[in-house]
Amino acid sequence: MSVETMLSFLQNCSPEGRLGFQVAVQCAPVLKNVKISNLMTGKPGSWQRIRKKLKPSRIICVPLYLDEEKEVLLLYRYNRLEEHLKSEKVRCFLHHCGYEECEIAAVLKLLRERYRRYAGAGGEFPHELGVLLEYPVEDVEGFIANQGQNSLMARYWKVYHNQQEAEQIFRMYDEAKEQALQEIVQGSSLCQVAVS
Repeated sequence: MSVETMLSFLQNCSPEGRLGFQVAVQCAPVLKNVKISNLMTGKPGSWQRIRKKLKPSRIICVPLYLDEEKEVLLLYRYNRLEEHLKSEKVRCFLHHCGYEECEIAAVLKLLRERYRRYAGAGGEFPHELGVLLEYPVEDVEGFIANQGQNSLMARYWKVYHNQQEAEQIFRMYDEAKEQALQEIVQGSSLCQVAVS
């Protein structure tokens, strides 16, 4: 989609259209069901509007952090996240990070606490967030070990292992974004863009 098309849409759309566009830009892979979860940052009050718009879909929107200037939101597909948390590799990583339980509610509760400490008080970044965003565990571990340096490539995340597989995933994410943005610009609602 051309920059001109996007700018024209944003200049002429309603606030709800603008919000749908923002969600599509930041979370298209989860909307199109090619990814378990995405993070997005929005203005105060965004999460309740997004949650309401996505209620008929299978996507859940929860705040990780709220303050007077912004909201950091996690959009996720419950069933897919639940299955992801059953992976031995993921469970082992989360246990190493101090998660005693690997059920969604318990994981999100502790993640929110840790993210709030990080964002609100300058605490340590909760790197386990990468695993919940479906980044390969090896890449999250590589990021931690290398302190974010020396990656093979960086796009949706910093890649430390299996660059070829990551490139294929990034292409799928790009395609999902293009499709979601086309649908929004053509007048589809956020819920219509979200694949069941």
